Amino acid sequence: MSDESPWTTRRLLKWIRDHLEAQGVDSPRVCSELMVSAAIRCERLRLYMEPDRVATDAEREVLRDWVRRASRHEPVQYLVGETWFRGHRFEVDSSTLIPRPSTETLVEAAASHLAGLDHPALILEPCTGTGCAGLSLLLELDRPHRAAARMREADDAIRADARRLAAAVGETIGDESPEDGAGESLVRQLPGESARVLATDLVPAAVSLATRNAESLGLADRYEARVGSLFEPVAPTEAGSFDLVFANPPYVSDVEYDRCPPNVRDHEPSTSLRGGVDGLDVIRPLVADAPRWLRAGGALAIEMQFDQGERVVPLFEDAGFRDIAVRQDVEGHERVVVGRLPV
Repeated sequence: MSDESPWTTRRLLKWIRDHLEAQGVDSPRVCSELMVSAAIRCERLRLYMEPDRVATDAEREVLRDWVRRASRHEPVQYLVGETWFRGHRFEVDSSTLIPRPSTETLVEAAASHLAGLDHPALILEPCTGTGCAGLSLLLELDRPHRAAARMREADDAIRADARRLAAAVGETIGDESPEDGAGESLVRQLPGESARVLATDLVPAAVSLATRNAESLGLADRYEARVGSLFEPVAPTEAGSFDLVFANPPYVSDVEYDRCPPNVRDHEPSTSLRGGVDGLDVIRPLVADAPRWLRAGGALAIEMQFDQGERVVPLFEDAGFRDIAVRQDVEGHERVVVGRLPV
């Protein structure tokens, strides 16, 4: 980055992408976008809206350091301190693993179970990490309420415009509302708006990280993270009260861990990834103990390694779960097992 031609955003993106690709770094285009957008403090889309913006000396100095470290396979998400998951920004650091698209399958499976619930959902999430799964689930459940709020705002604006027009011609319009209030009543019955997540994680720094993410997303009043392994931080009085237990636990087997690329194996914490010889050291107690915390008809959803389904499904059966299903992720790999307790 030292010749006399101006280092525009366009030039920076191309140079960094080509350099990372030559070093064998995964997803060099995405990495270059993450670094440049973070260095110049803008959204990634704006990189292509202002491609001829010239970087300052300070911005180029930051990028030199990041590119040097990324070339040694240090995860770019750790360098810039953030990543995106289901359209939302999450702070990340080396205390826990980086959110991955495959975990979206876990969120979708959880949301499907809670969709028909007739009361505010209470959700338990061990191994929360960044909090991306639990917080994304709350945002997903809130969508009907956000849509309803926008509809009410639009309706109020239309009524206000109608009253102004009527007043201009000397007429009056009453403030009418639905006769039985059925629409408002239906919105109030939707469970998502007051759904709550209790999350746990063995790593105190990860709990602090997840808490900060909850605050930045405006969900701190409905997301609580506690330090401890699996169900240890959950009070005995909370047994039998949860509608859903879901988790992305450490599940990478020893064989698969040895195959992980260096950006994963050398930089992401092994405690968030490794699940023992067969990858099930954490999944086994998680599935076995989950029924104690679930109410009748409650569900368990677990993310797993692509080849563990035939061993995880029997664990669900032994724990008393029914209607057990295996869901595939965006790449077509078996990724999530979900089951429900009898009513």
